[in-house]
Amino acid sequence: MATDDWIVVAEYPNLSSAEVASGLLSGLGVRSEIVPVADSLTSGGECYLSVPPDMADEAKRILAETAVSEDELTELALREPPPDDA
Repeated sequence: MATDDWIVVAEYPNLSSAEVASGLLSGLGVRSEIVPVADSLTSGGECYLSVPPDMADEAKRILAETAVSEDELTELALREPPPDDA
């Protein structure tokens, strides 16, 4: 199935937060794709999280049941420091 047909189920202020939510869905068997907001230069890194149409209701339910604050998402995203670029 082409991902152009997928349904946006959530919007996140940054890539790290979207990755946490995507990982949660993936762990529960729901495929997802992170899509940057069209104008990423002015959006501040905002991202959409989309899923196949047949999984949209399940994904929304999972995300609603496991909703965490932005502070919690940031903490989870930064739990492991990024690899050293050196």
